[in-house]
Amino acid sequence: MGRAKKNALHSFGHKAEWDGTPPLRVFEFLRRFTKACDDNAISEGMAFYMLQEFTKGDLRTELMSVMPSSSSGGAGEVTSYLELVNWLLRAMVDEAALASQVEEFTQAHQEENEDELFFA
Repeated sequence: MGRAKKNALHSFGHKAEWDGTPPLRVFEFLRRFTKACDDNAISEGMAFYMLQEFTKGDLRTELMSVMPSSSSGGAGEVTSYLELVNWLLRAMVDEAALASQVEEFTQAHQEENEDELFFA
């Protein structure tokens, strides 16, 4: 897993670790993490355990608390990569902030001098 992590870190870029701020950056973080895993043929099973290595601060502590622990034999709150991503979205994204971003996006309009491709 060490080599795979180094390869993913290289693909991920210079700002690989994320501390949970700002909260809406979770979408960018997950997109970049998924792309780094895809680029390096890292399975979801390996990504499940690797995700916490790309976080820092309080977020890393929170992630470690919901992950399964081999030392205590506990199952943890999440048991798969998909559950971990869902947990991360629920924990990081404030629904009101997300709703305001969606509203801002839906209110965008095409200017007269913009073609459809540029607007998109």
